[in-house]
Amino acid sequence: MGMSASQGRFLMLTAQKSNNEFQAQNITFERMMLADNVDRWTDEYNDAMGNKTLLFGQVSKDANSINYNARLHYDDIIREEEDGGMGMSLISATSNKIVVPSLPDPIPDGKSREDYFVCPDVNDSDFLEKNLREGNFLFVDFNMRNITKFDESEWNKMLYSDNNLTAFISDVSDKTDDSEAQSLYDKRISQFHRSDKLLECELKRLETEHNALETEIESVQKVIKDNVEASFKTFG
Repeated sequence: MGMSASQGRFLMLTAQKSNNEFQAQNITFERMMLADNVDRWTDEYNDAMGNKTLLFGQVSKDANSINYNARLHYDDIIREEEDGGMGMSLISATSNKIVVPSLPDPIPDGKSREDYFVCPDVNDSDFLEKNLREGNFLFVDFNMRNITKFDESEWNKMLYSDNNLTAFISDVSDKTDDSEAQSLYDKRISQFHRSDKLLECELKRLETEHNALETEIESVQKVIKDNVEASFKTFG
């Protein structure tokens, strides 16, 4: 092989090696991203399997007999006890105002519009539970009919988890989404293993190609070196 041909071959092999290494880096990065996805999927799975929900009324300790449709609702809180409710009210922890989905009509004596925090979303069980858990909404032990008779300083403010509310509210593990969470997690993990295996095989192919290129580059370099030494001997 002549000097110019050897040099051309060397440049071509060097370019192939560089491209090979670039592809290998991309595949390694893809595998890292897949692994990060697994961490995220695992966190989502654990959250779904460990989530809890607030139910209204006494529930059995047997998870199989729990009525998960009995989500705590705003109406359960303000409904009179003789009608099966809690006979209580909610207040905003930040403003100390009475939480209502809409202003009462008429407004009770002794109160004004400024005494109420109008929050239509309080009728949504998810919204209500989120704010109860975060401590944004607190219970007071007077129902809407009698609350105007008491000064705010006399209100007994309670968290949803206080012992005197456990007769009404049960904080239980939510099993309704466990099957769906398990199915989704298993599907994702199965897809991960297939994708990662394909990338692993491609990376091994590139490694084999990389080793072959290095061997050939070393061979061409030796040819170039021999040609240079032969040329010097010719003119020596």
